[in-house]
Amino acid sequence: MRTPPVFYCQLDYADRPYPGPSGRGTIADNGCGPCCAAMVAENLLDVSFPPWEACRMAIDCGAREKPGTDLYIFSPVFARAFGFSLQVTEDAEEAFRFLRENRGLVIANTYGDRPEDGWIGVFSDSGHYIVLAGIEGSTVRVWDPMYRPGRFDVPGRLGKVRMEGTEAFADASVIREDCHERPFFLFAPES
Repeated sequence: MRTPPVFYCQLDYADRPYPGPSGRGTIADNGCGPCCAAMVAENLLDVSFPPWEACRMAIDCGAREKPGTDLYIFSPVFARAFGFSLQVTEDAEEAFRFLRENRGLVIANTYGDRPEDGWIGVFSDSGHYIVLAGIEGSTVRVWDPMYRPGRFDVPGRLGKVRMEGTEAFADASVIREDCHERPFFLFAPES
């Protein structure tokens, strides 16, 4: 894996179109999934796969939907294109085990706010994709394509994430709750 890691912030691409069914949209407002895929490919394989190319792949395979990207459609196409094996699970412990075994990278789908049980979304107030890049003990390293300074300094998020540059660190319990009943997409380079 690359050191330092390649990081893409979707907010840097407000001028790059990522049109949805309405014909509108940019990478900045809907491109978290493709930005995560770009980070997975570039960091695991040391290849060039910028977010706008990931967006094109998502559009071409029919994964671009109104609120963003359907990774159930996109991830098998992406995995096949780059020779990754792919597992999909809603079991956070399975995703953490995969990271502990250093098998690859995980794209996790955060749920956001859950008013019914009082959970305030840490990585987003609604659905959002993040990359789980590693785990040490119970601390998960995260690449959040929506990261901007101050993002985690608001009520409900404060104290749950520690930043080092563009890398976020959160306890596994935070990731587990933030991705409650949501999928984890596990990508491993095929040998």
